[in-house]
This record gives sequence, structure tokens and C-alpha cells, in this order.
Amino acid sequence: MIRKTQTLPTWDLSDLYQSDDDPRLDQAMEEARERAARFEKRFKGTIAVADLAAAHLRDALVEYELLLRDQNRPQAYAMLHFSTDTGDPRRGALLQRSREFGSAVAAHLVFFDLEIGHIPVDAYEAIRNAAELASFRHYLDHQRSLAAHHLSEPEERILVETANARGQAFCRLYTETHGATRYALDQDGQTCEMNQQELLSLLYSPDRDVRQAAAAALTSGLRRNAHVWTFIYNTLLHEKEVLDRLRGFSTPEASRHLHNELDAGIVATVVDVCVANYDIVARYYTLKRRLLGLPELTHIDRYAPLAGGQSEIPFAQAQETVVDAFAGFSSRFGQIARRFFDARWIDADVVDGKRGGAFCASVTPDLHPYILLNYTSQPRDVMTLAHELGHGIHDVLASGQHLLDYHPVLPLAETASTFGEMLVFDRLRQTLNSSEERLALLCGKIEDTFATVFRQIAMFRFEQRAHADRRSRGELTTDHFSTLWQKCQQEMFGNALQLGDEHACWWLYIPHIINTPFYVYAYAFGELLVLALYAQYEKEGEGFVDRYLELLAAGGSRTPEDLISGLGFDIRSPSFWQNGCDLIRQRVEEAEALAQA
Repeated sequence: MIRKTQTLPTWDLSDLYQSDDDPRLDQAMEEARERAARFEKRFKGTIAVADLAAAHLRDALVEYELLLRDQNRPQAYAMLHFSTDTGDPRRGALLQRSREFGSAVAAHLVFFDLEIGHIPVDAYEAIRNAAELASFRHYLDHQRSLAAHHLSEPEERILVETANARGQAFCRLYTETHGATRYALDQDGQTCEMNQQELLSLLYSPDRDVRQAAAAALTSGLRRNAHVWTFIYNTLLHEKEVLDRLRGFSTPEASRHLHNELDAGIVATVVDVCVANYDIVARYYTLKRRLLGLPELTHIDRYAPLAGGQSEIPFAQAQETVVDAFAGFSSRFGQIARRFFDARWIDADVVDGKRGGAFCASVTPDLHPYILLNYTSQPRDVMTLAHELGHGIHDVLASGQHLLDYHPVLPLAETASTFGEMLVFDRLRQTLNSSEERLALLCGKIEDTFATVFRQIAMFRFEQRAHADRRSRGELTTDHFSTLWQKCQQEMFGNALQLGDEHACWWLYIPHIINTPFYVYAYAFGELLVLALYAQYEKEGEGFVDRYLELLAAGGSRTPEDLISGLGFDIRSPSFWQNGCDLIRQRVEEAEALAQA
């Protein structure tokens, strides 16, 4: 049951289409199909040739990029429209139709990246540095690095055309069933139904009985659907195993590293440094147990607020806090952030059937992004708003890039979002006078940082083991996944906090492991990188701002290593990542000092 206490914004999608029966939708899809067919007829067989001319390749790239823009628009609208009511059959049907349209267009375009990968070496080297191709050089180089894992064109075409009957279909089923699930909360002798977002917000309640009831309701609801969601996960793991084998990827996470333009050694360094610093988590929760006055902590106390924290923050106050914090860093940041509210690019309402969590969806460089969140007035919702607005600002600043270089790779995609959280955190700190308030805010930020760094690394390790066990043992049970989940999560806490048995199945509601395998390490990468960047900002002041804006404006036009080295950091060095962990440790020490005072 949704309880309305304030009017929350819903987005206006009319910049895309007026409604799901807008005739321009069908017209746009039909025109894109026809253009794709013409593109294939004109350029197929003319790219992977020994006498390739730079001007011809540029013509193809320009037309290809325009085609992708035309393809993205209807699909973006269908996804956004569906996400606010996953139980509406009309919206589900439109989403499916748009995905089938996307597959039909992609089938005509499959040849293009394959041919780029097969341009003869001498021919490519002869034109690689041509002025006509300067803006596309990074994209071309990256596509050629992917070529070793391409299948033949007929095989790739089959995969494209069957995508909606394979993995994408199971991801949609996962989203729809989670959106439709209701959780029965038993409290004070009464039972009320809640959606997942409402229930999860109660895990932050100051009342331990409320947290306990919410945890029990969550576990009960997840267990009711465990068979379906476990089957979905098993199926997706098996599909990935097959595709990795066919494409020649040596480990389950190798394809993610390649698309992130990071080698496995850099990722392993991040993971190893984070695991070596798990003691920071245990140290903090030892402090939290003392502050809460409990004999022991369990999973229901993990997010318990401390006395002195603000219990509820109206959306209007959250909006002004975030916009003011962004404007204090850069007037351009503030102007872009405010436009998201004024132009209704944000959907924050909490309604039945709405997709859980939060995201920022970019469309194309010439169209603005959209933000979805479920605002429940909790202090952490303010940070979520700052996080997603950071993504949005990143997309707007990168709009000078063409679509092929518009999106930053996942590890850098979390840079602006996490930086935005830091700006808001510092702004909030300046408004507090009492040590209790400062301690509560600091502890909330520490816990958010743990969730972004150490919890995501624990999830990454869970994924590694889940994929490995699925490949070596075959289909796995819910209990098997739950045992892996519990072990990987418990490692963070040591003896400071004990995850109860009911927590073991909570992996069932984590969408990233379903929709984007091995996405999660990008959060840790981004958070630790931002700690370094923010320390540099505090040191340099305004002199840092322009260089940071240039980093965001680059989008995905350069590799993470190139972009970050330009700021003077070496991401191959364990000491770089350790510096980030040391800053987290310093926050815990600050919390200990405040608590002692």
C-alpha cells in the first residue's frame, strides 16, 4: 500500500513521444528499418578491403551513428514508459515490440563492426591517423580489440535476432515479477502490503522492531518467488557460459573487462586492495554496536540510524540541497542540475508496479537523459538523488561526443555520480552544529561508502563464485547461491556484525547480477577514484574544476587509464587504491573521535 505524504515529480516523456499510441513511434521504427536495410546494401563488403579509403569509412561511420540514434529513441521511450508501471500489459507489449524492432535493425548492422575488425592490418594502419577519422579513432581501435571474440556474421545475426527469446526475455520476467510482488508486513497485530521499495526503506527505521518486521517480510516475499528467480539466474548463467565459450573468453568476467577497457590485472588490484581493507568495516561496526547500545549487531541493524540524524527530508528540501551543493562546486553543474527539475526529467514518485531502485537513462547526445528513483524521504534518498543527477550531468557534459563515444565505460560512469554525493555530503556537514548531528551524518556517509566499495566487491566475488560453480556443477539450487552470498557478504564484517539466516536469500533482489553481470566492481572503482579526485579538489580549489569538467566531457572517447593518467594518477598501482581506502579509514577514525567526544 502506497502512502502519499507529498507530491513527487513524475517525468514528462513528450520530448520522445506523446504516448504509447503516438503514430510517430511506428513511423520512426519503420523508417529506421528501411534506413538500416539501405545501409547494409550500400556498405556491406566495402569495409574489410585492402583498398579502403578513409573518406569511405568516415561516410559509413557517420551514417551508422545516425542510424543508432534513430534506433535508440523508440527503445528508450518504451523502456522508460514501462519502468514506471511494469504491470501494465500495454507497456510490456510496447517494450517487447521495441526490442524486436531493435533486433531487426541490428540484424542489418551486424556486418559493420565485424568488418571493422577484419580490415587488413596494412590497410587500417594506412588510414588510422587520417584527419577524416580523428573523431572516430578510439571507437575504431576498440572495435578492433573486440574482433578476436566475434563470431561469423551469420552466427552474430542469429544471436541478435533471438536475443528477445533468450536473456533479454528472462531479464524482463525478473523485472516484472519483482514489480508485481507484494510484501506482507506484520506489525502491532496488523498486516499491510507494501512494494519492495517501501519495505526496503524500513530497514533504515530507528525502531528495531520495525526493522525486524521489514526484514522478515522481505525474506518471506523473496522465498515465495525463489524458484522462479533462481531459475532465471541459472538460465542467464548458463547462457553466458555458452556465449563465453563460443567467443573465446577465458573467464566469466573477461568480457566485462574488455567492454570496460580495463585489463584483468587492474581489476584484480582493486579487488585485492579492498578485501585487504575489510577490517575497516569490522572496526566501524564495532563502534556502531557501542553507539546503538546493543549486545550484538545483525543484518537488521546494518542500516539503523543513529540518534541526531534527520528522520525525513521532503523532496523539495532534497532538491534545493542538491542543486545548491552542485552550484557551489560549479555554476554550470548547478544550472544543469536545476534543469532536470524544471523540465521534468525526473520521476521520483513511489507507485505500485514501478521498477525498484534508481537509474539515469541517457538516450542520445542530442537528447537529455532521464532519472528514475523511488523517493521515500529517507536521508539516503538525498544521496541517491545526488548520485543520479551526477550521472545526468555527466551525460549532458559528454553530449559534445558522437554517440559511439558518448557513453563512458562503466567504471568511469560512476565518477560524476559519486562525486555528486561527496558535494552534497560536504554541504550537509556545513549546516550541522551539534556533534550528535555531525556523527549521525558521518556514519550515514561511511555506511553508504561501504555499500559502494566493500559491499560491491563482495558482490563481485559472489558473482565470480556463482558463475564458476554453475559452470563446474551445472544447475544450482537457491540454497547453494544463498550460501555463497552469505559467505561473501559476511567476510566484510568479521565478528562485528552477524548476518542472520534470513539474510542469505537477499541476493534474489539484486538487479545488477541479472541485467549486467559483473557491473558491480565499477562502483568500487568509481568511489575510490572519486576519493582521490575529491582530495585533489580540496587541495586545488577552483583550479581543479575545469580539468574535472574536461574529464566528464570526454565521455567514452578515451580509455579509463588514459583519462585518469591525465590527472596524474596511476590506476595500476596498488598504492593509488590504498590511498582511497586510507581516506575511508580516516572517516571511521573521525567517527570514533566524535563518539568519544
